[in-house]
Amino acid sequence: MKERKLPRSKRSYQKILFIAFWLLFISTFWFMFQAYQRTAYVNDKLNALNNNIQKQSKEDTSNSLIQQEATVSFAQQFASLYLNIDSDQNARTDREKRLVKMLASNLAVQELEGTGNINAKRTVTSIKPYKVKVLNKSQALVTLLVSYKIERPNVEPQNITQLLNLMIGTDDTNFSVIEQPYLLSAPAPAKLEKVENSLDSKAETENVEVKKQINEFLNQFFTSYSKSSLEEMKYLMNNPESLSGFADFTGLEKTKIYNAQEKGHYVVKTIAVFKDKGTNVDMHYSFTLDVSKKDGKFYVNKLTHTLN
Repeated sequence: MKERKLPRSKRSYQKILFIAFWLLFISTFWFMFQAYQRTAYVNDKLNALNNNIQKQSKEDTSNSLIQQEATVSFAQQFASLYLNIDSDQNARTDREKRLVKMLASNLAVQELEGTGNINAKRTVTSIKPYKVKVLNKSQALVTLLVSYKIERPNVEPQNITQLLNLMIGTDDTNFSVIEQPYLLSAPAPAKLEKVENSLDSKAETENVEVKKQINEFLNQFFTSYSKSSLEEMKYLMNNPESLSGFADFTGLEKTKIYNAQEKGHYVVKTIAVFKDKGTNVDMHYSFTLDVSKKDGKFYVNKLTHTLN
């Protein structure tokens, strides 16, 4: 039986389709690759520009007067003037005149408050920096923790603590309050758990002799720690510190000794008890120590005031 062959015209047509398909495929891949390259290039340029802008912004802010302690100092001065209010009308008039000098030129005292019918006296007892949020090179939101006393005739004085928020602006020479101040409730005490021994779930060293030697060393170390000079403590620890005699070491609590990662080193978690000489109060201090032998004797390589 003779083999059937496709007509020449049909074979040529299939060949053209085959070539066209691969040309289209290669062209599409090429254009996609070029588009990806251009997109990556543009993204790199945009990222570099954005980084430069952020860097320049940070530099501008860091060199601005708004970053300096003078901002908080001005805020504290204003807070003292703003919060102290006298029941005497003449005193309040004088206060308003001084407030005007610390406010933005188009921010009137009357936009802050009205004191016409005041029948009480407010006296500041404490002003402390709480938080500073620098917004840009000329503005910052300064939050102060303030305490004051309110006194009225025939009424028990009130002691109040709040957060005073002040929007401060600067022209790089002087400061002004540029928006109405506002008071918020003082933060309540946080409900947190105490710091525990971070190695509590880990087994202590099983070397009984080492534990005995380290416990003996700890008693010697903390006795010296309570009364020796920094110069003397150099023989017992890497970064010397001392109570310099204001308290006596009385004992250890909850001492645990673990093998450290470094061979020959041990991690000690303990609470040392010191008796304050002035008040006779027992003070419990938390410690984590890295100890190892140096010249045949134990030595504190690192000491931190935490069990964590």
